[in-house]
Amino acid sequence: MPEARKKLGLILPSSNTTVEPDFHRVLPEHVSLHASRIWVVDVTHDDLEAMNSEAEMAARYVGTAQVDAIAYACTSGSFIGGPGYDQELLARISAEGGGVPAVGTSPAMVEALRAVGIQRISVVTPYTDEINEGLTTFLSAHGFDVLSMAGQQIVPNVEIGAQSPESIMAFAKANLDPTADGLFLSCTNWRAMEVAERLERETGKPVVTSNQATLWAALRALGVAASVDGYGRLLRLPANV
Repeated sequence: MPEARKKLGLILPSSNTTVEPDFHRVLPEHVSLHASRIWVVDVTHDDLEAMNSEAEMAARYVGTAQVDAIAYACTSGSFIGGPGYDQELLARISAEGGGVPAVGTSPAMVEALRAVGIQRISVVTPYTDEINEGLTTFLSAHGFDVLSMAGQQIVPNVEIGAQSPESIMAFAKANLDPTADGLFLSCTNWRAMEVAERLERETGKPVVTSNQATLWAALRALGVAASVDGYGRLLRLPANV
């Protein structure tokens, strides 16, 4: 008997071109994806805050599809308000989306890093130093030791999405602290998930990316036990980890 269909709602930045392809790579056939976009063009503190003012409306819209869970897919948008902001944002999304579970990239990142055993962390991003400072604060508040933080200093979000997986991998390897337990590659518009498996193989360290972590959290919220090969060890972990 075929598995019952599950519907995943998705809230993502309007200029993001990477989340949907990554999700379609991983989601099982019986999970359908239903997206709602919120306006942002540049990855700056002020623009991310303005973007999040639309999150509840987006949740209300996607909630009309009677989805089973909602994923808010933006790393910087979910840590930009500091520790605790992410949970407040998800609570509002859940309430406006009909009371269904809501997951977000930053809290998913925290759980994913713990699940693969990364405590001392090396972080690479496409962001400016201003945004990276917020990410360091967020990770430190959750007990992680941030050994290194390197950003590409890109502001336009479409330019982030235009970075090739090969350039992202080279940037990650060039900025890896060899004493770190593993790496985190931040940003849902960065094509980092495509190189997670190869990066793990070449560095010998676990790798977590924003889309990988968000997908993992979304599958758990849906109650879908899926083990996916080819995109890093996180997505091979059982759903109840």
